Amino acid sequence: MRKWIGLWCILPVFAGCDFKPYIPAEMETIQQSQVYSEEKTLNADVRFDVGALEVTRGKGMTSLYTFDLEYDKSGFEPDVQYNSDSTGEGHFSFSLPRIHKPGLQREGFSNSLRLQFNDSIPLDLKVDTEMANTRLSLSGLSVSRVVFESGVGGAKLSVYEPNPIVCEFVRLKNGVGNIDAIGLGNLNFRELEFEGGVGGADLDFSGNWRQDADVRIQVGIGGVHLRIPRSLGVRLETEKHLFREYQLEGFIQKGIDYYSENYESAPVKVFMRVATHIGGLKITWI
Repeated sequence: MRKWIGLWCILPVFAGCDFKPYIPAEMETIQQSQVYSEEKTLNADVRFDVGALEVTRGKGMTSLYTFDLEYDKSGFEPDVQYNSDSTGEGHFSFSLPRIHKPGLQREGFSNSLRLQFNDSIPLDLKVDTEMANTRLSLSGLSVSRVVFESGVGGAKLSVYEPNPIVCEFVRLKNGVGNIDAIGLGNLNFRELEFEGGVGGADLDFSGNWRQDADVRIQVGIGGVHLRIPRSLGVRLETEKHLFREYQLEGFIQKGIDYYSENYESAPVKVFMRVATHIGGLKITWI
């Protein structure tokens, strides 16, 4: 009798539960490349919602780009497009959106994309991820512009070789998670903008600096660590905030701004505007 009483007590609890069936992963592999047809520049727009993403240089590659994609076709469907215009600019777009199936859940996410670009063509790169672990290895590429926005997940950007052309603009943004950027000085950028949400950031500005630049950094919750070569002349502008903790060794305050000790004699000068909310700023000279 007690067993029946216990069962009747449990049933109402389960009656309110929503048991959704799971869809097993159905992995599919795609390999694709684009023939080079004398394009002068390449505009690449990559949206990768879930999984692991790697962007690298295709050393000695004759194609415009190549990619290797492994994805769960039960929950995602790739959309790949390419065209070129009369000016010689190629337009490449890649996205891997979800297939919406109400009432169904997938067992997990195993998507992975490895994307390689031709290293002899100026590249305007935009990468947008939602929940992904992302690695952008831009070493050896000719980067004219790069925009990277990460939703949730870890992100790493590296540039170990000097960019052979001028990079007009760099934008890095992360929502939740850490982002590490190494060798930013090698990008040869004019303007860099970083926006951090929740999580820390480690921005390494080492590299072959060839021109003056402007840097804007805004961080929500989490600290930012800047690694700056001693050869750079840095003018630093900061915003006052109740929760900030700034470590500014090697700077001299003049008015409301801070100047590196070598600012006047430095061959390359960088103007940095930094705003942190709940978090701190740390600068390490390298």
